[in-house]
Amino acid sequence: MFNLHNRLRNMQLFLAGLSLQTRFLLIFGASSLFLALVIWVVFNSAAERIVERIGTRLAEKQVLYNKAHTLQPLISKVALARQMANNAVIKRWAANEQDPQLYRQALAEIEMLRRHFNDDSHFLALTQSGHYYSNGQRPDNTRQGKQLRYTLDPAKPADAWFYAAIKSGGDYHIDVDSNTNPGVTRILINVPLRDGGKVLGVIGTALEMGGLLTGHTTDVPQSGVSNIFIDHNADIQLYRNINRIDYSSIAKPPSQKHSIDYLLDNLEDRVWVRQSIGQFENGDPIMEKTLHIKGKRYLANSSVATKFVHINGKRYLAGMMALPEVGWYDITLLDMSVLLPQHDFLEMWLAIGGVALVLMAILLLSLHRLVLRPVAVLTAASDHIRRGDYTDILPKKGSGEIGQLTAQFQAMRHAVHKTHNWMEDEIRKRTRQLRDAKEMLEVSLQQEKNSRENLANLLSLMAHEIRSPIAVIGNTAQMLNVLAQSERPDWQPRIEKIMGAVLQLAVLMNKFLDEDRIGMKDNELGMQMGDLNIFCAELAGTLAANHDRSIRYSPWNGDAMLLADWHLVGIAIGNLIDNAIKYSPPDSDIDLRIVQNKADTLCVEVTDQGQGISPELQQRIFTEKFIRGKHGSKIRGTGLGLYLSNWIAMSHGGYAEVSSKPNSGSTFRICLPLRKIT
Repeated sequence: MFNLHNRLRNMQLFLAGLSLQTRFLLIFGASSLFLALVIWVVFNSAAERIVERIGTRLAEKQVLYNKAHTLQPLISKVALARQMANNAVIKRWAANEQDPQLYRQALAEIEMLRRHFNDDSHFLALTQSGHYYSNGQRPDNTRQGKQLRYTLDPAKPADAWFYAAIKSGGDYHIDVDSNTNPGVTRILINVPLRDGGKVLGVIGTALEMGGLLTGHTTDVPQSGVSNIFIDHNADIQLYRNINRIDYSSIAKPPSQKHSIDYLLDNLEDRVWVRQSIGQFENGDPIMEKTLHIKGKRYLANSSVATKFVHINGKRYLAGMMALPEVGWYDITLLDMSVLLPQHDFLEMWLAIGGVALVLMAILLLSLHRLVLRPVAVLTAASDHIRRGDYTDILPKKGSGEIGQLTAQFQAMRHAVHKTHNWMEDEIRKRTRQLRDAKEMLEVSLQQEKNSRENLANLLSLMAHEIRSPIAVIGNTAQMLNVLAQSERPDWQPRIEKIMGAVLQLAVLMNKFLDEDRIGMKDNELGMQMGDLNIFCAELAGTLAANHDRSIRYSPWNGDAMLLADWHLVGIAIGNLIDNAIKYSPPDSDIDLRIVQNKADTLCVEVTDQGQGISPELQQRIFTEKFIRGKHGSKIRGTGLGLYLSNWIAMSHGGYAEVSSKPNSGSTFRICLPLRKIT
């Protein structure tokens, strides 16, 4: 592999070092050879198509000739034998062989039909008794009337044809036989005698072939053409080589038959014969239009299937046609080396080669004068431009396309020079602008960062400083409320409003202080081990007392120990319970329970009976600040609680989620991992 790579690399270097004229000569020579090969392939393909058409027509004529002359007696005897097998009188006698009256009537019918046979020979074998009747020649070369000749025996190989014909299931069977008399070949026609589904016997006749196998009837009187006759199993029935004929094929096992497969060299050719037989038997159209499929050619308006096949290493054009009258198929073989010898095209190839050489010389001379020399000058000028030298070295005059190309190259040289100078100026200008913009952006970002930090610090400071005044106002309001109960009851409603406003302001400040902790990292949390069951039970009791509201609590029935910042966890769960109290009817149930969502996760669920949350808000309430539902304007709150709860869950490696439908209440869930101290 390494050597091949080196050779290819050396070949590329060699071609790169050649001049344009030499490379063009090599390319033109290779193209000429390729064109010659293409012409040869196209011409040879066209010649093969012509010969194939001629062969197809010749095969049709040969089949018609065989049907009209050689096979006509056989076709006639098949038709008459089938007529005899369909005779009702003969069928009744075959079913009742011992009836003398039926026997005489059957003999009369057979005698009448016998006159249609030229050699006066026929036979009838019955299934029930095994009796064989015949009027053919006796061993002493004399003829007798129709009489019982012998009884068939299933154990005798000579009688196997009868039992095979009964089991064959076809309307008739034609069998080639050469065992009766030495040197005499006969074609036996066997037609089953049926009464409904029952086979009563076999009736038929024999035809002596004489010179049929070796004479002109199986070979067209033309060199390079021969014929083969096969049956539906592709077994050879007639062929000029009599040793290849499948004699007595009806009684032979498949392993002993002489199939056409023994003649064909390739499996593809054998498959084609079987496929063509299947098409003929199924009545499929063989050729409705001109097609080429894997070496097969189908011609329009023809009943012949054609293909190039190989027999004994030699290539033939095979044309195949069905002979339904006898159940055979005729294959005509055309020897292409005889019909279309290659030496007939030698003069044509010599003429093509001479013309190609002359055209190559003229083209090279013209190419050098009109193209190669001007291109060399343009190449040198391009190299000057590549080095930054815009000096004009091109000739001032030129003609044709090369002259136009030179003029355009000159214009391009001036344009490139001008564009090069302009681009250098623009690059310098844009670089200065980008540098200034970067410096301004960095200053703006720093100012924005400082402003955000100052604002956050100011809000945190305000929240912390306002807590003390809020506590003083709250305590004072509580004391005034106690005094008002006994001294001035009319002040009590106003004092209660003051206390509610103070409480709301305190909640708001706590939210801001809690939010201020969002910037902390995980390792800055106050993580401690604790039992979530106990923590939620205490929290539920405290919140129920503070809000004067019933909270149903369901702990987890397993180990609920986990590592957490319990102050933040209390804020998160308190926000969920606070929302459930605010957004659900006063007397409705609020459920607090702990469930295990996954093997390593515990979830705190708070379920209310409120009006639910729309799907679009469910996607935002945990990730955006100050998001409130459609009833939020009537209920106190800031819209920060769920945002903080989600942050607290995420800072512990967990998450927050909600399941809610409009008018069906909501279930808020904070899930925390069961992390242990390591």
